[in-house]
Amino acid sequence: MRMAVLLAAIIVASAACGSSAASTQAGPIRIEFGVGGGNMVPWQVTIERTGRVRSTSFRPTRRRLTRAKVATLSRLVRHAFAAGLRSRECAGTNPDVGSDFIDALGRTVRVHGSCEPRFSKLWETLAGAVGLG
Repeated sequence: MRMAVLLAAIIVASAACGSSAASTQAGPIRIEFGVGGGNMVPWQVTIERTGRVRSTSFRPTRRRLTRAKVATLSRLVRHAFAAGLRSRECAGTNPDVGSDFIDALGRTVRVHGSCEPRFSKLWETLAGAVGLG
């Protein structure tokens, strides 16, 4: 009997963890993007799940985004990362130039140069959303 109770408790705990992970995947995510490396002063902008926008260097014109905007940006980032967006070192790029990056979902994608149009479009969308573009 004790074994059955223990097994039932493990199954319930596993199901609860799985459902919370699934709901987290569907909701807004924290997104960071910016520039780092090279001979530049690094900077980053953080878009919190709540819509709050913070920056380490620049002052975004939008200090808060609507929940709908954060959800849209979250979907775009999720889709790009799931579609295989990868870090790249573009040929012919001056080493003094910093790399653009997007950090979300526990992963950072860095592109040094302009050889990845999907990344550039996503990065510019994020910058435009907070008023930097």
